[in-house]
Amino acid sequence: MKQRTKLIGIIVILILLLAGAFILYQNLSKKYTANVSTEETSSDEDTEKQEAVTAPDFTAENAKGKSVSFFSLTGKKPIVLNFWASWCPPCKQEMPGFEAMYKKYSDKVDFFMVNMTDGARETKKKASSFIKNQGYTFPVYYDTEQEAAYNYQAESLPTTYFVNRDGEIVSGARGAMEESTLESEIKKLIKE
Repeated sequence: MKQRTKLIGIIVILILLLAGAFILYQNLSKKYTANVSTEETSSDEDTEKQEAVTAPDFTAENAKGKSVSFFSLTGKKPIVLNFWASWCPPCKQEMPGFEAMYKKYSDKVDFFMVNMTDGARETKKKASSFIKNQGYTFPVYYDTEQEAAYNYQAESLPTTYFVNRDGEIVSGARGAMEESTLESEIKKLIKE
């Protein structure tokens, strides 16, 4: 009887310890998980036409490690601004379309492909390896300080903005874009 009581006591203590560990894990994972989700979209309805708003400036690193200001590109050509990560399935899904559009329209539109480089889940090394392995040639910028993500409220990936020659955001989309939708938005930018 005494052994049975002791065994029940040990089991209760173990259950309490496991429950405490589980609660601690849940709280810590909420605290340290990046506030970024992924979305998948596919239709023209998923691009949002917006009132023209001046695009916020930010600084990101290019592939050579040089800091580049977003405003240094505005005023020349329209810009396709895309936020992505190599761990994001919808981002990977839309990348071939961005590569095709870059090859087709890079003389008329600048592409600013911003990697969400948080240093943990996504690093410059992981992102650049992904780009190299896939053979993508569009320019990639690394948001190591999360300045671009904050300024553009890129809370889900992928997120794309279309910026006219005057540096104004004219439309945007959250989630993976079909190549045809991307091309349609680029053509609108060129006509503006």
